Amino acid sequence: MEALVNDAEFIDLGIPVEIGKIDKTLGELWDSSDDTKTRASLINLVVYTESDATLAADNAVLASVAGRHACRAILILGNPSAPVSEAKAWISAHCHLLGKGTRQICSEQITFRLDGDAANALPNIVFSHLDSDLPLCLWWKADFPEPLDEKLWAWVDRLIFDSVSWHKPHHQFSMIRHISSSGKSAAVLCDLNWTRLHAWRFALASQFDNAAAFPHLSHVESITLRCAPHSQIAALLLLGWLAGRLKWTLDVENRAFRTSRGDVISFHIEETPGPNLSFVSIKSSDARFELKLAEGSDFFESSIQTPGIPEICQILPAPRERLEETLLAELSRAGRHKLYTESLEIILPLLKS
Repeated sequence: MEALVNDAEFIDLGIPVEIGKIDKTLGELWDSSDDTKTRASLINLVVYTESDATLAADNAVLASVAGRHACRAILILGNPSAPVSEAKAWISAHCHLLGKGTRQICSEQITFRLDGDAANALPNIVFSHLDSDLPLCLWWKADFPEPLDEKLWAWVDRLIFDSVSWHKPHHQFSMIRHISSSGKSAAVLCDLNWTRLHAWRFALASQFDNAAAFPHLSHVESITLRCAPHSQIAALLLLGWLAGRLKWTLDVENRAFRTSRGDVISFHIEETPGPNLSFVSIKSSDARFELKLAEGSDFFESSIQTPGIPEICQILPAPRERLEETLLAELSRAGRHKLYTESLEIILPLLKS
C-alpha cells in the first residue's frame, strides 16, 4: 500500500474528533442542529478499505447510499503494515431533503484511519460505534486477512464484497465460505459481482419464455461468453447459475458440463475490452440465443434464432454499472442468496486454475 493520505486530505470527511469523544461530539452535533434535521438509521453500514486512492470515491458512495437508505455509516481506512501505530477519527452527517418541504433526514458517518497495530483493533473500533442493535452490514474492500478474526465475523449479518477484483479467487472464496458457516447467525454472503448479474439472468430467462424457444434448452451444445480482461469470475458465476438451473454437472478435466443424459456442453470465455460482461451466446443443435451489451448502454440486444420462425430481436433493460446503484440493490434485498451459493459451489473447481 502507498503512503497514507495526509490529515489535510481528510477535510472533506468531516470534523476531526478524539476517538474517546466520538459519541459525545455526535450528540453535540445534533443538539446544535435546527428542528429541520432528523437523525435516522435502519442499518449499520461499515466499509473497510486499504486503498487511500478510493477513499474519496467511497465517501461519495456512502453519501449517495445514505440519501436513499438511512444508516450509521462507518468508513475505515486501514494500513496494518504502517511502521507507526496510530488511530484518528472524523465525524460528519449526510442530510437529504424529505419530499418537497424543508425537513431533512440525516445519517451519521464516522471515518477512521488505523495505522500499524491500531488496525488490529478493528473489531473493538466497529463494536464500540455501532448504532444500538441494528443489523451490521460489513462491506469488505480488501483481501480477507489470515488468520480470520472470529470476534469480528461472528457479528456480521451481511458480508458485502466484490469478487471482480480478486487475484486469487479460489482462496478468497474458501475464506468467505468459512466466515458464512461460523458465528452466531452465519453471515449472508453478498457478492456485488453476483448482484450485477441479476439483469443478465433475468434477460436470459426471458429469452426462453417463448414457446418456440423453451424446448431448445434440452439440446444446448455450447455456450460462449465475453468479459472484460481479468473479469472471468462474473462469466463463471453466470455459467454456474445456468448449470444449477438446468441440472448440469461440471466435468473439470474436460472443462465442460454434462447433462443428466451424458451430453457434453462446451463453454468458452473470451476476454475483450468493454463492460464486465458483454456477450452471451447459447447454441443448440439448430438454434441460437444471444445477448449483447455495448459499453455505456442501458439495454441488451436480444436475438433468438430458431428454425421455422423469423429471427426475434428485442431490446431489454441492462444493468447499471454505477457502484452506488449496485450497492443499493444489494442492501434492498432480504434473506439469503441461495442461488449464489449453489452457483459458487458448481464453479469453484474452475477457480483453482
